[in-house]
Amino acid sequence: MNIFKKKKEKNINLQSEEIIKRSLAGNLKKLVTVLAISLSLFQLYTAAFGIYKTAIIHRAVHLTFVLVLFFIIYPASKKNLKSKIGDIINYLLVFISLFSVGYIVFFYEAVAGRIENLENLTKLDNFIGIVVILLVLEANRRSNRTFFFLMLVALAYMLFGPYFPGLFAHPGICLERLIYLLSYSSEGIFGTGLSVSSTYLYIFILFGVFLGKTGVTDFFINIALSLVGKYSGGMAKACVISSSLMGTITGSSLASSAAVGSFTIPMMKKEGFKSHIAAAIEAIAACGGQLMPPVMGAAAFIMAEIVGVPYGKIALAGLIPAIIYYINIFSIIHFESVSSGIKGVNKNKLPKLRDVVLSSGHLLLPLLVLVYTLMIAGYSATKSGFIAIICCIVVTYFRKENHFGWKDFLQACEEGAYSVVKIAILCAGIGIIISSVTLTGLGMRFSSIAITLAGGNLVLLLFITMIVSLILGMGMPTPIVYLLTAIFIAPSMMQLGVSALAAHFFVFYYAILSGLTPPVCLVAITTAAIAKADWFETGLAATRFALAVFIAPYIWIFHPQLLMMGSWHEILLVFVLVTIGVIAIASSIKGWLINETSWPERIILFIAGLLIINLKGGWLMVISGLLLVFLIVIYQLRSIKFKMNVEGGNKNRENSI
Repeated sequence: MNIFKKKKEKNINLQSEEIIKRSLAGNLKKLVTVLAISLSLFQLYTAAFGIYKTAIIHRAVHLTFVLVLFFIIYPASKKNLKSKIGDIINYLLVFISLFSVGYIVFFYEAVAGRIENLENLTKLDNFIGIVVILLVLEANRRSNRTFFFLMLVALAYMLFGPYFPGLFAHPGICLERLIYLLSYSSEGIFGTGLSVSSTYLYIFILFGVFLGKTGVTDFFINIALSLVGKYSGGMAKACVISSSLMGTITGSSLASSAAVGSFTIPMMKKEGFKSHIAAAIEAIAACGGQLMPPVMGAAAFIMAEIVGVPYGKIALAGLIPAIIYYINIFSIIHFESVSSGIKGVNKNKLPKLRDVVLSSGHLLLPLLVLVYTLMIAGYSATKSGFIAIICCIVVTYFRKENHFGWKDFLQACEEGAYSVVKIAILCAGIGIIISSVTLTGLGMRFSSIAITLAGGNLVLLLFITMIVSLILGMGMPTPIVYLLTAIFIAPSMMQLGVSALAAHFFVFYYAILSGLTPPVCLVAITTAAIAKADWFETGLAATRFALAVFIAPYIWIFHPQLLMMGSWHEILLVFVLVTIGVIAIASSIKGWLINETSWPERIILFIAGLLIINLKGGWLMVISGLLLVFLIVIYQLRSIKFKMNVEGGNKNRENSI
């Protein structure tokens, strides 16, 4: 039983995230459909049988499809949306993309033979190289102006290094060498970013589309409602569970908030939550989607490539941080619900767990298969994703009404391509940014500057990193925020003794949380639009609710057990202590534990939470924090008992009179 009636999707204004699309029709629409399906089929084939020829050629094929689709779908500007001149420019760019990147696909081996000596590169080689760079620049200009500006700065820095002042000066890179590095090597456009988008990122996004086609979204919502719907604040708690599950298939905060929020936010409001509170709950729940294994956000795939570890290890490391994140949200919702007197959904209106599992439990099989192949069997991420996609098709035959036909298959392939195009454009641009940092030595110099600014103090450096991540998150997507902090600041953290995985997870975590914090909080804006609430008020509420998890990344810097590094008893002990600390802070924020807390109690609980999770301070501080929480619990229990005795005595006196 599904208590939700689906509504038409609302158009949400996300100017800093969404770029205007052209409306396609007729033969052009058919052409785009064929191209999109062809790209997905290419990615499925290479996921099953390995990359096409060489790494560079494989990425070039991927980029050719992406550029052609992008220039057809996305106009140069709003003014050119229906302009004939704009159409001519777009078609010209499509032709140039086919010719220039196609040249690399078909003639790369010949070019590679001439690369040993840059003087052997022909004028056509250099011309094609320049054109490819310009195409990637133009695509990113249309996609994200801020990132486009950073790319221009990166190019200028590589070319004019000798003219920069002081520590930022470098010998410079000649034009011929720059063209070769950016357009024909794995150091530039065809480097880390396109490596990610042309392999496991594409497959995992495609997997999310296929899984969504099976009806798993409704299953997640119904399973969450059947588990917690009847309890206090049940609708909000169901929102948290369903959003976390949705995060495993979308890896996107915005996608999860739109898919789940359109159902849960109206129901939360109906149950008694204020509009901005309902929107804030969905926003913080959706942001955690990029933390939730096995399919995390695009930044997690980039992290696996940069750190040089299998994606399965990244997913495993993200498990406990994700659990702690959602424990915090669950605690906040529980305290908010109890303090506001918000009850659960009528039991008769809720789906029954047994019925949900029997009717739709088979939809979990693709996720279970993915977890097994990725984390237990040790398959590559692309192979695991491919097997999971096949499993998505197979499970639809468990119910006659859900059979996955050829039309459904092709539609899923088409939607998957559209979902990847914008991300792939950013991934191509990432190569230029990385080149400017690594080839000029800026990364090492910036690390020295960051350490100097922090005075060699790791905690201060971590705080600076957090602030930088949140600022960069204003208007830029998570992968770019992560990338910039990862290449500039993560190395400085490692110089001070932090492990690579812990350092990169630190910046990754705050890149995600930047979607919540005003003044630019894309996820909060999305949910506020659904709730018809004030977006700034929503952002502030979401930030306040997430306060405890803002502290969490500091813990795994000093105690990497939270990232599954260490023995099982150490991991379990740290997890339990951090959970208690997070709940104490959540209680302090909402002013409720077992009963309403006074301001002195809230202050004590907040301090206690900090003492417990500050494991670096030693066991004396941890035990002191635990003791403070225990004393507050005892005090509240005795207060409740005393209040009940007083009320009972008053009733007895009234009866005797």
